[in-house]
Amino acid sequence: MSRLQAIQSALSAINPSIFQELCDSFLALNNSNYSALSRTGSQYGKQKTTPGTPDSFILLPNSNFLFVEHSTNITDGVSKLEDDIAKCINVSKTGVPLNQIEEIILCINFDLKAEDVQRLKQLLASTNINLNLHTRDSLSLDLHLNHRNLVHQYLGLPLDTGQIVSIQKFISEYNRVSKGIATPLDNQFLHRKTEMQELKQAIIDNDFVILTGAAGVGKTKLVLEGAKDFLLEHKSFEAYCISYKSHVLLDDLYQYLNSEKDYILFVDDANRIDAFGQIAGFYKADRKGQLKILITVRDYAYEKMKRACQDFSPRTIYLEKFTDEQIADIVKAPPFKILNVDYHKPIQTIADGNPRIAIMAALLAKQRQNMLALNDVAELFENYFSTFIKDEEGFSSDFNIKCLGLIAFFYTLPFKDRETMLPILNNFGIDYPLFIDAIEQLDRLELLEISYDYVKIPEQNLAIYFFYRAFIKDELLSFQILLKGYFDNNQKRFSDCVIPANNMFGASKVSSKLKPELKIYLQSITGNEQKKLEFLSYFWYYLQTETLTFLFNSINILSIPSATVYKVDYELNEFAHNTNEVIDLIGKFFGHSGNLKDVIQLAFEYVRKQPNLLPELIHKIRKKLVFNREDQYYGFVRQKKLFEILFDGLKKGDLLFVFSFFELAKTFLSYRFEMVEGRKNSIAIYHYPIPDTPFIREFRQKIWQAVDTQFTSYPEASFGVLKNYSGPTPDSIKKIMKFDVQYVIQIIRKHLSNKLFEHCKYVQEQIRWFERNEVYHKAFSDLRQQFINDIYEVFVKIDWNRFRDKADYEFDDYKEYEKLKEKDIRGAFVFQNPEEVETFLEKYEHLCKSEKEYHEYARSFAIIIDENCTKNFDLGCMMIEKAIQKGVRIDHYFNAVFKSHLNTEENAQKLWNIIEQSDLLNKDQWRLAFFDYLDDKLVNKTWLALLLNTIENIKPSTYLALTNIGKYLSFKPDLLQVILEKIVSKSKNDGAKIQVFCDLFKKHFTDLGNDFDLIKQVYLLQKDHFDYDGRLMLQILKKDASFLLDLVKHLFSISKLRSDSSKWSRVWEVSGIEAVLNQVFDFIECQGSYFGIEHFCNSFFKRVDSNGRVKAKKFLMDYCQRNYNNTGKIDMVVDIVRNSMKELYGDVMLLFLSLNQEVEAFTQINWLDTGGTYPGGTIFGDVQAAEWRNLLSIVEKSNVGISLIPIKNYINSRIDNYLSSAEVDRKINFLGGH
Repeated sequence: MSRLQAIQSALSAINPSIFQELCDSFLALNNSNYSALSRTGSQYGKQKTTPGTPDSFILLPNSNFLFVEHSTNITDGVSKLEDDIAKCINVSKTGVPLNQIEEIILCINFDLKAEDVQRLKQLLASTNINLNLHTRDSLSLDLHLNHRNLVHQYLGLPLDTGQIVSIQKFISEYNRVSKGIATPLDNQFLHRKTEMQELKQAIIDNDFVILTGAAGVGKTKLVLEGAKDFLLEHKSFEAYCISYKSHVLLDDLYQYLNSEKDYILFVDDANRIDAFGQIAGFYKADRKGQLKILITVRDYAYEKMKRACQDFSPRTIYLEKFTDEQIADIVKAPPFKILNVDYHKPIQTIADGNPRIAIMAALLAKQRQNMLALNDVAELFENYFSTFIKDEEGFSSDFNIKCLGLIAFFYTLPFKDRETMLPILNNFGIDYPLFIDAIEQLDRLELLEISYDYVKIPEQNLAIYFFYRAFIKDELLSFQILLKGYFDNNQKRFSDCVIPANNMFGASKVSSKLKPELKIYLQSITGNEQKKLEFLSYFWYYLQTETLTFLFNSINILSIPSATVYKVDYELNEFAHNTNEVIDLIGKFFGHSGNLKDVIQLAFEYVRKQPNLLPELIHKIRKKLVFNREDQYYGFVRQKKLFEILFDGLKKGDLLFVFSFFELAKTFLSYRFEMVEGRKNSIAIYHYPIPDTPFIREFRQKIWQAVDTQFTSYPEASFGVLKNYSGPTPDSIKKIMKFDVQYVIQIIRKHLSNKLFEHCKYVQEQIRWFERNEVYHKAFSDLRQQFINDIYEVFVKIDWNRFRDKADYEFDDYKEYEKLKEKDIRGAFVFQNPEEVETFLEKYEHLCKSEKEYHEYARSFAIIIDENCTKNFDLGCMMIEKAIQKGVRIDHYFNAVFKSHLNTEENAQKLWNIIEQSDLLNKDQWRLAFFDYLDDKLVNKTWLALLLNTIENIKPSTYLALTNIGKYLSFKPDLLQVILEKIVSKSKNDGAKIQVFCDLFKKHFTDLGNDFDLIKQVYLLQKDHFDYDGRLMLQILKKDASFLLDLVKHLFSISKLRSDSSKWSRVWEVSGIEAVLNQVFDFIECQGSYFGIEHFCNSFFKRVDSNGRVKAKKFLMDYCQRNYNNTGKIDMVVDIVRNSMKELYGDVMLLFLSLNQEVEAFTQINWLDTGGTYPGGTIFGDVQAAEWRNLLSIVEKSNVGISLIPIKNYINSRIDNYLSSAEVDRKINFLGGH
């Protein structure tokens, strides 16, 4: 009889009173957060039950109840339970309103049918009361796995002996029990030096130290080594370990540990010890000696253990798995001395943080002296895992392998859920009680993790091994049953199990067993093409012939479109999420050379019929078929086959292959290829430089020759390959570039023309790039001289390229280059007549059309115009007019002409006429620039009248700079007021939004007069970035502080109230601003909205100087005191002290609590942030629970007294809610998304 079955039998025969005691003890342990527990249905001091309703109840902290009824009456069965429920919801019998009963718990020592459970639940359908059933089966499982003490105490079943042991004894028992599964504790201690020092210091500083991390990272070993080191330095201490075997610990602790002496007590895997509370209680006992308790706990159970120790302020150390770098250090060190980095990556992948596997892989690589040996590590893993299956305690039994294989496939299984488990187990002929017994045994061996009523194998490689053993190697479980029953809903699990098994134990071993089963399943889905596609997408590797046949048939029935346009380019990340299933399946073959030629031809045939998919195929080839390290070992056969097909299509003039060749030639003429490899939650990126080998030279030669041969037929595409090749890149390889240069020169000489600017530019840049990489050729000098034309000469002069110009100018810094370049431009383009101007403009216009970035050209063009106006003003003006007529863009660079030449009345009149007579896009902006740069001595009433006329007729959305307007004030002192009135008038009448340069206000603020209403109106018409530093706002506020409220209201009305401006904090420089700021706060609070993550009012408290900070703090405290009954306003203050005045947070809370103890008011205030950025794996519920605990610690400082009890109760309920939420998140993490 299994142990589970023994518990079930004992429960069936149990005394009713003892059953009630057992169940109440069980419930008390499972509901630790209760205020009271009462057993109304039990006679005190006697093993007898007594009538009462309910039999027991649990009072929760929220004042609600859990009612408990017990029954061993299998005869009356459901009818007795119905009667118990009816009594529980009879208010006259219990005296408890139904809305205060959260749950009715039925504990019974027999099982129920599903329809019986539904009958019982129906009795509570009209209430909000939950029904929780603990039947014989569920109780048996819980008692068996989690409460062995109760089994011993109430059912009289025997337990193993628990004891306190020495370190050496613990190591001996650990190694014996683990049977080599875990890394032995007496092996050499490697790495972890930093963690060792951290642990030793933690032991000195703390009585409780928790080490946590995933299974197998070496927590136990580190504690033992740390304890040994600590004992060497602290002679008064002795060390003991808990070798827990489910016995009561308290007696042993008092027996072994003298209260007068100093001890270290090591508790390994404390989350597995259900009597941990006894250890905590023992620590609290009166003692003179020191007691240091060191705890290890799996990462998934850490938070629960942390809460169990929270009264002792534990120090936590998180132990990571061995990193890839540490694995590399191991294999580089003696005795392995594997220094070739090409070996490190496959060893790291195989080891996955496990140092023992890394060592075995290193030995294999060293023995074979061949990296390819690491591609088939079946023997390695067999040797490694064979240490697990010594024939002791029945571990090597087929039954245990079956159980492990099944768990491995599903990743996690809800082993307590019989409804889910029984169909699965029955499918594979596994008995449920025996399955539970196996789980318990395997859990003790640390092969399994149990949490949240789920079981899984924590170590991925171990899980794959057992899947391989159960379903493939030993065929203990039927893979055909697995396919038929679970493929549709578990496709990814097949991928996660079969592919790693293939990689770890060898493709031939896996294929020979699976292929017949896969063929049978494929035959069974004949006729369902979509299902076939999905199935073959997972198992194509074992059914390559069948997959290619399926693809051929699917593609063959498609028709070729009548008109085809082939597009090869695509956007970045275009295929990151949305991809074609057929191309995805075809792409899987690209990594293998066996059927590659057929696959590539199928791929191109598919896009011939679906031409819109050609960019995706190009993308797939770039991802899957470019050169990598492995290709080098196999002679680059994949790339050879691809280009054989492309060359053949190119010769035939097949446009599909023509366009594909030219696009892919750009990629395959690269020097290095980026490889992205993903493993678990990490991504590795490395660059593979192509080697200078005969094959690579021949491969590149054929590409260059094909470009040469096809240049006449496809000049644009061929030239595109050349331009792509010439692009500067840090990845160049000199030897290969030296090889390429001869072919590039041959193509240039045969096909490029110096009559085309684009060709000249390319040749010059290509030669420059060759020489920068120290690649030289005798033809360079002639080509440099040959490929120059008039347009290129203009380009070189007006293009600002410091790298290219370094050869012509001597300069050390950017500013020096700027001066030299401008001087050269001015000297190179001085024209003597209109014909020369016209010739230049034609060349310049060509350059602007051929180049996307013309801004640097426009900068040079403005310099050229300025220089020609200086030499010959009339000719310069003609050049301006011609440029405007041709639509040449000059933009803001034209200001340079105004700055230099508006110094005579004749010049001014001529330039004004050009502006007025020309069809300019931004004519108002040109006019305003003219008036701004007009020489002071030329200003008169005529120009002033023209300025006013310009303002009067200005178009909407014009930017009004006029920073030099002061020169006009002597003719019209109120000019600024007139301009401002025009702006306001146009805004009101025409809706024109005229923007003013802020410096105009700052520079002439004293000239604006005393009409502050006008100033404020203009200010409010500006965009939100106007006056970004707040200097102008400050000047206005010092004259009229009420403007702050007007400004905030205006910005709110147009939804432009932004907290990211630094200007708002300047308000504290204004004397007496507090009264207006009160009004601002009241206004904003009434709007009831936040403007972003933080409340807008935070902006008044950021970057405040020390003087302003004193005023700001007082304002906030006064505002809080005045408005303590307005939760909206207090919420606003709390948001400010949370984000911007954190030192006031506790003061504000305590002030509020001293004035308002209403729990409803407290709950309406957002005392804590609800968002934030956290690293991956953070349990948000734990973070929030900790925040609420901190908040509670502040409340505890209040001297208000018992009035705060409801608020404290509310905070505790929030802590409990977030802890519950954290448990849900931990469960999700434990299940790994399955």
